[in-house]
Amino acid sequence: MDDEDVRALVVLQLSNEPLSERVQLRHVATCPHCGQGFGSASLPIHMPRCRAHVEQDTQQQKKPIRRKQAPSLVDLCLRFVTKHFESICMDKIVAFPEAEAALVAAMPPNLVHRMVVALVKDSKRAKAKYREGRAMTETLESALQGARRDVAQLESARDWASISRARMAKQQHVSDRLQRELDATKTALAMAETDNQKLQLRSENAEKKTLRLDAKINSLTAEKVALTKAAKEAQRREMEATRRLAAAKKALIPGVSCTPQSARRSDRKTAQNSVRRCSPKSLSCGSENNAGPRRSSAVIARKRPRSEGSKIPYPPSIQKDKIMCESSHAD
Repeated sequence: MDDEDVRALVVLQLSNEPLSERVQLRHVATCPHCGQGFGSASLPIHMPRCRAHVEQDTQQQKKPIRRKQAPSLVDLCLRFVTKHFESICMDKIVAFPEAEAALVAAMPPNLVHRMVVALVKDSKRAKAKYREGRAMTETLESALQGARRDVAQLESARDWASISRARMAKQQHVSDRLQRELDATKTALAMAETDNQKLQLRSENAEKKTLRLDAKINSLTAEKVALTKAAKEAQRREMEATRRLAAAKKALIPGVSCTPQSARRSDRKTAQNSVRRCSPKSLSCGSENNAGPRRSSAVIARKRPRSEGSKIPYPPSIQKDKIMCESSHAD
């Protein structure tokens, strides 16, 4: 508690009375209109409301009280006559014109004048109401026509909306079908891509295999070329050896002529030698044997297939030896 609160509590205990209205506590402000205390936050909210209530009370006090004056007998008669003029006065005037004329003549002129003025005003008011009703009717008719046009437009819009919905339904159906086709195409494309990948792998494997086979073929062709060269060289050496041998035989036995049997034997030997195929090792061995004296080996005589009436040509070496034997026999 603050010092001010302690002092206020001491004063209250000494006086034994409630706090005075003029005593202002801390953080409490007094409203200037009603004199009540409010906090600093609630006072700005209270003051406009309190001011409005005070102004309303003052305005109500300032307004004078208007008392309704009782209408006079003439006003009451005039009001009754004007209200029931068509139902009472006109019927009586039509039924008893003389009596009503005498009654009107007996009335004071002021009352008659007021009755006429009231009737004129009522007629003008009726005409104005009629014009207003007519204008209102015309406006309502124009509004009705506009509403009919709006209804027709709405009907056309409704029809167009129904047509549009039908078209949209068709387009949706078509789009669904196209979507299904697109999905099927995508699946087919995916399958084709997988097949393409498999085929690419196969083609790569096939290319590798073909490269390997090409390498093997190249190596085999190289070996074949080497073998053919070696075979040609061996055949050439064999032909030279046979020529030398034939020359040596002629030199050793000059009187002996080449008989048909010896020619056949020589043909068989040359055919067997030409049919032989030797490897590079045998070729090398053959070349070494040609350099020295040749050893005698058992010759295997083989009969040619279909030798009787055969059209298979002889090898070129056999043909040369046969030609040489025939020429020597002719000599």
